[in-house]
Amino acid sequence: MSKKQVFIDYVAQLFDESHDDIPEDAWDYWKALLAEKSTEKPQFTDNGKVILKFLKDNVQIETWKSKDIAEGIGISSRGVSASARKLVNDGYIDKVGQDPVFYVLTEKGKEVIFED
Repeated sequence: MSKKQVFIDYVAQLFDESHDDIPEDAWDYWKALLAEKSTEKPQFTDNGKVILKFLKDNVQIETWKSKDIAEGIGISSRGVSASARKLVNDGYIDKVGQDPVFYVLTEKGKEVIFED
């Protein structure tokens, strides 16, 4: 579930509990917000998906540097670092250390199933 959907569900519960106390302008804005078409972001960026697949296919090695991932998938190490940031934020990989930085596949990352 997206963060936006979690927010909408939370506010909907608040509105349901105190519907009579909500000003008409706020209620109108809420209905307009719900009517907006949501454009969900993909779960993974293209590079993020490739990185995650690479790590899953190479679980025999537990920690990876950006440079090594980059060489394995054919993109720059900067591209790996940028794409890995979202994977870290979403809990699919962990960032370990600082100089150098290593990436480790999390349990959540190991459980991802790609449908190709």
